[in-house]
Amino acid sequence: MNKLSETAAKIELGVSGKNTYTGDIRADEFLQELRGKRAIQKYREMRDNNAIVGSIMYAVEQTLRDVKIEVKPSDDSAIAKQEADFLQSVLDDMDHSLDDHISEALSYLTYGFSWFEVVYKRREGDFRSPKKNSKYEDGRIGIKKIAIRAPWTVESFEVDQQSGEILGMYQEAAWGKRIAMIPVEKSVYYRTTSLNNDPSGRSVLRNAYSSYTYLNKIQSYEAIAIERELHGVPIGRMPAEYLGGDATVDQVNLRNQFERILRDLKHNEQGYALLPSDVYVDSDGKPTNNRLMDIELITANGSRSIDIDPVVKRYQHDIARSLMAEFLMLGSSGGSYALSKTKTDLFLRSLESYINTIVDVLNKQLVERLWQLNGLPWDTMPKLVAGDVAPHDLREIASFLRNINGAGIELQDQVEVVQDLMGIAEIEFDSGSYQNKVNERKAQQQKIDAQTVDITPQQGQ
Repeated sequence: MNKLSETAAKIELGVSGKNTYTGDIRADEFLQELRGKRAIQKYREMRDNNAIVGSIMYAVEQTLRDVKIEVKPSDDSAIAKQEADFLQSVLDDMDHSLDDHISEALSYLTYGFSWFEVVYKRREGDFRSPKKNSKYEDGRIGIKKIAIRAPWTVESFEVDQQSGEILGMYQEAAWGKRIAMIPVEKSVYYRTTSLNNDPSGRSVLRNAYSSYTYLNKIQSYEAIAIERELHGVPIGRMPAEYLGGDATVDQVNLRNQFERILRDLKHNEQGYALLPSDVYVDSDGKPTNNRLMDIELITANGSRSIDIDPVVKRYQHDIARSLMAEFLMLGSSGGSYALSKTKTDLFLRSLESYINTIVDVLNKQLVERLWQLNGLPWDTMPKLVAGDVAPHDLREIASFLRNINGAGIELQDQVEVVQDLMGIAEIEFDSGSYQNKVNERKAQQQKIDAQTVDITPQQGQ
């Protein structure tokens, strides 16, 4: 076996995917209808036009908007805390809130990716120009806004042909002008997965696509069947000579008018039909009971009774299950509390991964570049940390603390632990005052211990 050299070790030989280097949207997708912009439109349709998908994505958005995002200093030094305050001021000085950005960023779940252009500004105080407006005058570079670039406006991605690295994104023409490539260095770019290095990621709705398609068909059949049962199908009759290919112009016009009457009756846009009263005559010239033109409504005569509701519910369950949100369907078909809690916990776990993905991208693509632009030391760079998504059960926590105390582990002197517990209980807590009380208690205990040591030898004498 040949020894691996340093030069050979630094060379990248393979590629991440077969077609992803082209920069096209979902170039490796095997379904034609889910490639390119058709995929964006289809996922947008699923998100906006389906009650189950829409309710799940709304629950995800509203739950994660409520998650607290904190700025954590790099260490306990004064300069680290000062730079953490600077990052917090940058986020507060944007044209929009961080919650608004997170709400928009969650679109990467639906479309597989979401792209934002970061617009920076010099913090030089309050100017009349909206481009320079800032609440601070420290002269540092801040962030004006993190502007979303809608997925359906993305034409393609710029991908390095050798390494497959994503270099930027091209956006379609808008207002009569072509928007140049938006480089990744000036962007915040989310995607659900880096598998195959597909720039467009993979939509969380991908596994629900088949169930969504069949559900739409079943619901369409159901609506048509109900309409035919309640409204009926208009049937018109007229002489054969009006329907032939050698019909005269007047006959064709009459036929077209008759077809329009039938169509309007079908769509409930016409309340009546005016027809001639002439009837057919027999060979002797006597009138019959058959009119020259006639209209009637026929209804379906199907004898099979097919219950569509279980089929619809099955596909709805499949959609919810693919998004780990089947607990939303438990109310319609029963279910135990334990089952509901288990499914809810799984859903909240998935939400934690979603919000942590957003925070990781912000730390890597936003905070690091902000530090680079301002020329700040890396060791003072803070990071964004997401709070808990799932609500805490105080009874379970109290039981756990009792078990800890029974094992002889004391936590009351650990200020950070007590602060976290008070935060979980949503109780205001002054860590500084509590720390002073802990120090006073320790000092008093040390005095007592010292006096005990001084007295014990005298008693022994």
